[in-house]
Amino acid sequence: MRKIYTTVAALLLIATAADLKAQLTVSGAMTPSQLVTNVLLGTGVTVSNITYTGAAAALGSFTANSTNLGITSGVLMTCGDIANAPGPNNQTGASVSNNLNGDPDLDAIMSPTLSYDASILEFDFTTTGDSIVFRYVFASEEFMEYVSQTPGGINDGFGFFLSGPGITGPFTNNAENIALIPNTSLPVTMFNVNCTSPNSAYYVCNDPVNTICSSSFNCPGSQAQTTIQYDGMTVVLTARHAVQCNQTYHIKLAVGDGADHILDSGVFLEEGSFSATNVDVSSETNYGGSNDSTLWEGCGQACLYFTRDGNFGQYDTLSLALVGSATNGIDFFPPFPAQIVFVPGQDTITLCVSAPNDGLSEVLENLTITATSAGICVQSVSQATIYFSDYNTLDVDAGNDTAMCTSNPVILSASAIDGTEPYTYLWSTGSTTPTTTVTPTQTTSYTVTVTDACGYVTFDTVNVFIPTTNPLTVNAGSDMEICPSDNPVTLSAFASGGANGYTYQWTTLSGPDQISSNQPTVIYTATGNTTISLQVTDACGNTTTDQVIVGIHECELIFPNVFTPNGDPNNEYFVIQGIEYFPNSVLTVFNRWGGIVFQEGHYQNTWSPKDVSDGTYYYVLDASDGRSYSGFVTIIR
Repeated sequence: MRKIYTTVAALLLIATAADLKAQLTVSGAMTPSQLVTNVLLGTGVTVSNITYTGAAAALGSFTANSTNLGITSGVLMTCGDIANAPGPNNQTGASVSNNLNGDPDLDAIMSPTLSYDASILEFDFTTTGDSIVFRYVFASEEFMEYVSQTPGGINDGFGFFLSGPGITGPFTNNAENIALIPNTSLPVTMFNVNCTSPNSAYYVCNDPVNTICSSSFNCPGSQAQTTIQYDGMTVVLTARHAVQCNQTYHIKLAVGDGADHILDSGVFLEEGSFSATNVDVSSETNYGGSNDSTLWEGCGQACLYFTRDGNFGQYDTLSLALVGSATNGIDFFPPFPAQIVFVPGQDTITLCVSAPNDGLSEVLENLTITATSAGICVQSVSQATIYFSDYNTLDVDAGNDTAMCTSNPVILSASAIDGTEPYTYLWSTGSTTPTTTVTPTQTTSYTVTVTDACGYVTFDTVNVFIPTTNPLTVNAGSDMEICPSDNPVTLSAFASGGANGYTYQWTTLSGPDQISSNQPTVIYTATGNTTISLQVTDACGNTTTDQVIVGIHECELIFPNVFTPNGDPNNEYFVIQGIEYFPNSVLTVFNRWGGIVFQEGHYQNTWSPKDVSDGTYYYVLDASDGRSYSGFVTIIR
């Protein structure tokens, strides 16, 4: 059934589908304790004494699908209402006055502006690592119209205030603010990060009617291009600080309005990112693509990247355990070591291996590398897997031959097969994409050459035919009568006219032999009289048909024992009945002394001797089916 929607209904369906794919959603269903333990908390951290001060509506969870936030889910803290955060940015403003007090630590980082409507989430924690790390985005409806460049103006902001063993800072309980603009000691406030500040590289414009930020900030051009209500935000930032494992620390996460209670700001905390420092292990081949974890023998390298978070000022030793079917130092080289060491200031170590082509046919092999960082506390365990495979020979299919049946251009499309991604394409037209468009004025062959990431090259050719003015015709061949010994039968199609690039279809119309083939030539064993149809279709879709009848006979040979070559019309020749079914048979006739008196290949009843005497002669017939016949014949005149 065909369904037709009105224009309005169709637009609604499109809009609904777009909303489902790209949107920010929020929820206030979880308690502050649930938000910390079930959402914010990552690996290696244990928390206790969770408290929250602020408006209930200002705290919740979020999910961000295909937005420009840079974080997909987590905890949202605001100085207004989380319900105001989802877009689109319709300029009505995210504004709630919670009429709450501020926080002295927020006052300190916003100075001389005072804070209001503070939302404060705090808890104690211990870690199994030597550092704590988490990721966040600060966003505000105050950007950019209300950004103050002068003391005492509007300056919304937030802080992550960490206190505990070894930490001495200017905030409550000797806390240190670890929410800082990268490579500075500046807190993340509206004054310190915006599109006109020295730290503009960390600012993202989300305002469709922006008049302040330059074009280099790529502000959205319309409300429909936004999925978040706030007019601006930071890029994803990371807070980290060294801690002592198994010691108790306290953190206070606080956000507030600056100078007034009006427009909202919020901090998006990434789900699972509040965690102890760890070393992440990832693998990648130098050709990437869908082969990012598979290394082909004789081609390229696979690299392991060991990246650590947290305190880079210390040595850190990683123990490497290797498990899998691939043998270290044999299936790949150089071999992986038993351990690696980060030196102070180093955050990444890269180890790369190659797999030699051993010429053996092998199943897919694998190697899982587990990296364990150990110290006073077990800091992290991470792993990655590399796969090793025989090289699969590269091939390419340029598609079937076709024809330019109308004035419209012809689209040619090539598909690379096996080999190693990514592929590069080069058509004889100069095009470097898998698909190219051509408009030939005469029948033309086009070649596509494909090179894979290993440097192997292959090509294929496709023909584009220009139809002739002659009509399409086909000839299935002449009807035939055969003997069983003539099997198998070969049928051949002869097509002409129309547009070249023919396709064929043989089918049985009647008879015992069932023929079905799409090849121009058919070879089969005949068992009885059969009528066969041939249909040919040219590259423009025109069709025509022909048919052929294949008859079959027993084809027995009957030899005479006397004949009378005396010049009258009767019995003048040595006639073998059925010889017409045995072309290329050789007849040899001998006299009584063994001399040859007659010999002929492809014998067709032509012997009428004029120069031999009457008498009895011996003959041998070597039939074309491989059988041999012999006997005596008498000549009487």
